[in-house]
Amino acid sequence: MTPKGMPFEGLRLLADSQLEEIHLAALEILRRTGVRVSDAEAVAILRDAGCTVQDGDLVFFPAAVVENALRSAPSRIVLCGRDGQARIHLEGNRSWFGTGSDLPNTLDLETGERRPSRLADVRTAARLADALPNLDFVMSMALPSDVPAGTADRHSFLAMLESTTKPIVFTAWDEHGLEDLLAMAEQVAGGREDLALRPFLLAYLEPTSPLQHSATAIRKLLMMADRGLPLVYAPGPVEGASAPVTSAGSLAMANAEILSGLTIAQLRRPGTPCVYGSGSGPLDMRTMVATYTSPEFLLHCQAMAELGHRFYHLPVWGFAGCTDSKIPDLQAGIESALWVLWAALGGANLVHDVGYVESGLTCSLEMMAVTDEIIGFVRRLIGGIAITPETLAIDAIDEVGHRAGWVTAAHTMRHYREVWYPRIFDRRAFHAWDAAGRTDATLRARGVVKDLLARHTPVPLPAGTHETLRAIVAEADARVEVGAGARA
Repeated sequence: MTPKGMPFEGLRLLADSQLEEIHLAALEILRRTGVRVSDAEAVAILRDAGCTVQDGDLVFFPAAVVENALRSAPSRIVLCGRDGQARIHLEGNRSWFGTGSDLPNTLDLETGERRPSRLADVRTAARLADALPNLDFVMSMALPSDVPAGTADRHSFLAMLESTTKPIVFTAWDEHGLEDLLAMAEQVAGGREDLALRPFLLAYLEPTSPLQHSATAIRKLLMMADRGLPLVYAPGPVEGASAPVTSAGSLAMANAEILSGLTIAQLRRPGTPCVYGSGSGPLDMRTMVATYTSPEFLLHCQAMAELGHRFYHLPVWGFAGCTDSKIPDLQAGIESALWVLWAALGGANLVHDVGYVESGLTCSLEMMAVTDEIIGFVRRLIGGIAITPETLAIDAIDEVGHRAGWVTAAHTMRHYREVWYPRIFDRRAFHAWDAAGRTDATLRARGVVKDLLARHTPVPLPAGTHETLRAIVAEADARVEVGAGARA
């Protein structure tokens, strides 16, 4: 077996001089065009640091301000599990895989039909991710339609806490939601200082392309910085719609958005742990759909990984296990496998969106299981070949000699378990596959999912803590409902 997060030298797309060109282009965008920052406190922080402000919220960044901020951002982030034990080391080229968040639709496990997501889907996806051996962190997957919209983030976070001990990457609607989620996390961790020391969560935040930082995003960024907690501030521009259609142009603009957000975080609190990266694919001009699996999207992510690792020395955000297909079919399997292999070869660290179908609109539990198997395959692949006296097997070859005796050889008995074995991919002879009902990979994946959900019970939250968390969510429901009534 290949250890999770095993470092790998990876591939190389851009020369160092090209990485510098992208960096300098981003600095020029920040100097000449600037970014809109819709938060007065952040604008004041930037002005005090030496930035120029026009029209109240248009901020222009001197290169020195950005480069000073980059020097204070840590190159290593450790994420713990709910139990406080270190689980994920975001460093070097180690890749860790997990699900994505906030999908409005779910493919029903029983019927295969697309339907609106529910809170139970968040819980089920988290429990499945908790059971799958190659998924390392959890996101909500589903955006529940059966809870109050204003507090769906709190309900989803509680469902994840109930269903997994793995690290959680989360979204919050606004600073009030984030405050509730962090209060819940502190209850689990044992207090604010304990959570900062052993964080089991990371906030997923986004600027607005092109070149805007909303007040909502900035308030959340500042709160995470104040608590010393890790975050990713990752834009998602669509090439040809909210970003230049050229890959180089989208890289330069996305980089400017990331660097300006990182600068705000570092000015607020030097040393704020930030994961670097973005995802950007082209708008398909024939369908007007933003692609999730295209050569350009994969190239964008690889370039971001190289910028993060080789130029900025920061942990990198990545994508994998996602597809533009509407169902977990042949296209979905091919696209998911390409993504996983590409992300692992590129050394992206925190790799999300496993289980996404329909261009990031629908959750598939079968795709989660299939992609988990693909990740296991790829981890074995990049683990390479161990060359030792034992694995070279010279003595064993001499012992077995010219007879066909390797099935029962002692050397085989010592090592056959090191071979990678699938649960979903089929290796049986035709007659065995035929006798078993000629199932395809999707049906086998569905069976694996059902079996895992039937057998796997996550470690429960302590009873007293669980009740406290439920009370925080209930108070948020009541507060948001009263606020909505007052506005009406």
